[in-house]
Amino acid sequence: METILRTMTFVPGFRDKFLDKAINFKTDALILDLEDSVPEIYKEDARAKVQQYLNKGVYTQKIFIRVNSIDSGLLNLDLGKILHESVYGLMPTMIRDEYDIVYIDKLLTQLERDGGFTYGHFKLCPLIETVSALINAYKIAKSSKRIVGLAFGAEDYVTDLGGLHKESGSSILMARSMMVMAARSLDLSVLDTPYLNVSDLAGFKREAEFSREMGFTGQLVLHPDQIDIAMKIFTPSPAEVNEAQEIIRKIESSSEKGYGVTLLDGKIVGPPMEKRARAVLKKWALIQEIQSQ
Repeated sequence: METILRTMTFVPGFRDKFLDKAINFKTDALILDLEDSVPEIYKEDARAKVQQYLNKGVYTQKIFIRVNSIDSGLLNLDLGKILHESVYGLMPTMIRDEYDIVYIDKLLTQLERDGGFTYGHFKLCPLIETVSALINAYKIAKSSKRIVGLAFGAEDYVTDLGGLHKESGSSILMARSMMVMAARSLDLSVLDTPYLNVSDLAGFKREAEFSREMGFTGQLVLHPDQIDIAMKIFTPSPAEVNEAQEIIRKIESSSEKGYGVTLLDGKIVGPPMEKRARAVLKKWALIQEIQSQ
């Protein structure tokens, strides 16, 4: 089944309080975090706690683990504790190019073999958060069959860039476009950067709507209050579904009469709109199938 990632919600891996609350989050995926949200002195605690919660089998969402970077020297320690049957995938951090993904892919292949997992069991959703990774986003996206999506980390990217992340978002506009083009050219999910002001839900909604307009398929989420907003924005609305169905009906009726285009509400509707409508209906049907399980 195709992967649907409208929301991926970060959960710090070293606190029982956060790990317990996450059980009830209505999000497509949880990112159990071993990296930035975990202070250095709690890294080993986080590995142990994440392993403990995985063994409990308490999560129904897709589970991703955000692991520490290759350069940190902690990646192998992370992998030694969290390769569990219930883990859907990993979120590699501080990726620079496709060779980093190839390295991680080979590590996982060996660990899958040693652990008795099926080859390719663990998927990848790399966090694109360096200038080098952004430049190499397309190569990264196609470097492994494990990759189901790309996620954008704007704060580290802007730091690496030497720019400023202001409210206008001008410093990340090109990066966002490059992210979307790299992922969507390969039919992968692509998730926009987290919105840091978790108390400003109106601002989050505006940013998520803008992300959807740009072509992002989902949103990285920091706070549970953001989940429902993002899920609605990245799910086809009833109005979108109805419009898509009407476009298909109009196109099919027009085609039977020998016309390649038709009119809907005074607007010309042709093959590109038909393709977009069919994509909306396909996504809607897939979401309904997932929700019925």
